[in-house]
Amino acid sequence: MVPRKRRIRDPLTAYQDLCHLLGKIGYLVDAIVVEGLRDVEALRRLNFIGRIEISSRVSVSDADFVESLAGEINSVVILTDFDEEGRVINNRLTGLFERRGVKVETGLRREVSKLMAVLKVYAVEALDNVAQRL
Repeated sequence: MVPRKRRIRDPLTAYQDLCHLLGKIGYLVDAIVVEGLRDVEALRRLNFIGRIEISSRVSVSDADFVESLAGEINSVVILTDFDEEGRVINNRLTGLFERRGVKVETGLRREVSKLMAVLKVYAVEALDNVAQRL
């Protein structure tokens, strides 16, 4: 029988686990892709020191964005928001990255999503306010 993972219900534990996970992500992938500058700022406030790329740039298509990164990275975590629009962007970028041979770590995105759900936060940019609430 396979032991089940513990389910985190405590926001403080979820926050600590999220910070720990972000530290691991910095070593497991070449970059995190987010939607905007406020997402970058939120991740930096959580002490993420790895490479962060912003996908939403004026006059740069998603295909051009992916093309510019594909030669520099081998793996990526896409941390768009966890709403419908964010899922659409995630699916589009995932397809583009995978067609260019870049490994998209969907399992890490799923782990971040579960921890953020415990925190009742569904936008990456809102993570910077979580520490103050706890």
